[in-house]
Amino acid sequence: MKVFGVTGLPGSGKSIISRIAKKEGIYTISMGDVIRREAERQNCTPGEAAVNLRKQYGNNVVADRCIQEIFNHSKRRNNRNGHVKKIHRGNNKFNKPKKFKKIEQNVYIIEGIRSPQEVQYFRRRFKNFKIIAIHSNPQERFNRLIRRKRSDDSPDYKVFLERDNRELNFGIGNVIARADYMLINEGHIQNFKNSVRMLIQHEIKPRNNHPRSQGKNKGKGKSNRRPIKGRKQHHKHSERKTYHKSNRR
Repeated sequence: MKVFGVTGLPGSGKSIISRIAKKEGIYTISMGDVIRREAERQNCTPGEAAVNLRKQYGNNVVADRCIQEIFNHSKRRNNRNGHVKKIHRGNNKFNKPKKFKKIEQNVYIIEGIRSPQEVQYFRRRFKNFKIIAIHSNPQERFNRLIRRKRSDDSPDYKVFLERDNRELNFGIGNVIARADYMLINEGHIQNFKNSVRMLIQHEIKPRNNHPRSQGKNKGKGKSNRRPIKGRKQHHKHSERKTYHKSNRR
């Protein structure tokens, strides 16, 4: 099981990562949605619901619910019948559909991590848990919050700054500073989406690193030719990687 956490100040673009990840078949969980559902149940604001939850169940209550949701989903996924039909599209109409084992990658994303304590809590339960941080300047983030018009988004810039300070008091700045991957969301939105897709393709859900993809095809397609002089060579990634429009491959 691979689990990644997404962090960033309000309006930085965390939900964009979730939407793109869902299209790639990655199960995503929003810590903010957990609080908003509780706010609807208690008929109060999300801020009040977050305080009430922590007073009643402890500081790790939201993280606990996310972990339980991941384990429940993983259990359901493993219990499902993984055999699906593959339809032949050749000219021979007598070809019968063949069955094959559907391979699903056990990958999850938790959106909305705020504090270093939450990071440590997730790392105690998931091996190699990694953090993806998103950076964006305050003015762009404020403009996005005005456009999306969610219930907990205020059009008052002073309230927006107070919300930032509240998030920073939770320790989100330390989480961002120590993240394993950094995404820059400034300028055209398509550049950010391309960076997200590149991160998913190369780090979160690499398509050619699954053990079933190796085996009898192992070694095929390899060339004995020496690299041509001047051809761009790939270098090893550093432990922390920054993805933006300037480092396309």
